[in-house]
Amino acid sequence: MRFSTQPPRRRPLALLAALLFLLSLAPVRGAEPPPAREKKPRLVVVVVIDMFPPDFLERFRGRFGPDGFNRLLREGASFTSCFYPYANTETGPGHATLSTGTTPDRHGIAANGWYDFARGRAVQAVEDESAPVVGGASRLAGASPRNLMGSTLADELRLATGGEAKVFGVALKDRSAIFSTGHTASGAYWYNIQTGTFVTSRYYREALPAWVENFNRERGADSYYGKTWKSGEKVLATLTSQSGRPDASFRQELYYSPYGNDLVFDFARELVVEEKLGADPVTDFLFLGLSANDGVGHRWGPYSEEVADMTRRTDAHLAALLQFLDKQVGAGNYWVALSADHGVAPTLEQARARGLPAKNVPLAALTQALQAAFAEHWGEDDWLASRSEVVFNRETLRKHGVGVAEAAHLAGGALLGVDGVLGYVAGEETRLDPGLTQAVRLSTYRGRSPDVYVVFEPFALVNGEEGGTTHGSPYNYDTHVPLIFYGAAFRAGTYRERVTPADLAPTLAAALGLTPPALADGRILEQALRPAKLAPPRAPREAKPR
Repeated sequence: MRFSTQPPRRRPLALLAALLFLLSLAPVRGAEPPPAREKKPRLVVVVVIDMFPPDFLERFRGRFGPDGFNRLLREGASFTSCFYPYANTETGPGHATLSTGTTPDRHGIAANGWYDFARGRAVQAVEDESAPVVGGASRLAGASPRNLMGSTLADELRLATGGEAKVFGVALKDRSAIFSTGHTASGAYWYNIQTGTFVTSRYYREALPAWVENFNRERGADSYYGKTWKSGEKVLATLTSQSGRPDASFRQELYYSPYGNDLVFDFARELVVEEKLGADPVTDFLFLGLSANDGVGHRWGPYSEEVADMTRRTDAHLAALLQFLDKQVGAGNYWVALSADHGVAPTLEQARARGLPAKNVPLAALTQALQAAFAEHWGEDDWLASRSEVVFNRETLRKHGVGVAEAAHLAGGALLGVDGVLGYVAGEETRLDPGLTQAVRLSTYRGRSPDVYVVFEPFALVNGEEGGTTHGSPYNYDTHVPLIFYGAAFRAGTYRERVTPADLAPTLAAALGLTPPALADGRILEQALRPAKLAPPRAPREAKPR
């Protein structure tokens, strides 16, 4: 404060200013009092369960305790009609949509991987040769979020706090931990099947922290060797290997068991303590990806005892996590958002047992139909650049003077002759209804999507007779996921209006007072937000006796 240097002759003006100040302290009739500043959480935790349709919350509820899913459902805001609006319901696109608040046609993660014409091969969505893996996994490809367009919720938190917010992601899958935290994360850790340990990449740091090395050494995957997975008295699996010792095959099996989640939750709790998340007033961010649910679901299907027991164990893990946060961060000092990256189709056996017309589509039949059509029209040649999706070899097209649109039209017509194929989208051409066509368009990103996007009939599975199941369709069993917000900012209740996972980031941003992610076009779910608290009106000051 500066002292006044005005001469005495200006004193009446000073008295007038003082009078105006005193009048401003009195309440003005009809004026709204200023809102009080909302208390921000010390930690935001986003939990994404890989392959988790919301009907699991109802079908298996009798197996849950009171403090896991039931606590979130009882005290949180639960949206029961949350659907991905796009067709390619895979892990990479799902996590990117949840974090950026938009769809693959905008954030760029059109699939878990795609054919890269510049490299002449298929690449993973997180693949980055300039960011080698850190943590004794030299044979793994480097990884980073560089293919993700725009910003994430966590990026906006880092920007708003001048980099003071600590942001970390943990999952078995690299794409889950990386895309959910974004470009500016303090760190992201994922599971290396070769070594059974958590790793990161040079995008984040040059070496693993000492606490991570200690965790890997003392509580890594090898500590689960010989564990037996039981549901009641029934033995579902035993984690061993043919070599009689922990090896790569055993470490991969961990992904298909509840012990994969044990590993992730243990690591996450250690991270919160060691990195001091939620230890100061600046809001921190933790992403937790439960990838092992996906492994169990793929192998046994959603109507299996394995998935039922896995879900029960996930409930117990959530209860333990909430209790840990209550103690470590403080009840009321953290928020939790929970969702999933996609749902799951029943296995062919499970679908048929329930009377559903589930078809097996042999991959060989698709390939043969394409090869026969091209050979008949333009001769035998190497027409396809990829064997797992319809991407044309551009050199072959040029050699024969065939355009991409012309080749796509021929390929699409040939594939329609394969039993189980419903339709396709190829550029501007579509053989699907408007709703499914739009879902495919939202999954399409230039240079990262197939030349012909094929959609199969509901419940049809490629090579489904081999067992197991998958996801990746535009149908409700793959697009329907839970969406729950828990914490002081959210109004508890069940909300049934249709929403999308792209609404998660804008809603959390609004609650935190942040700018939404750069490309976000999801909605703010205002109905689940508590109204801003208002400051009580000031009482008029009593006049002092003279």
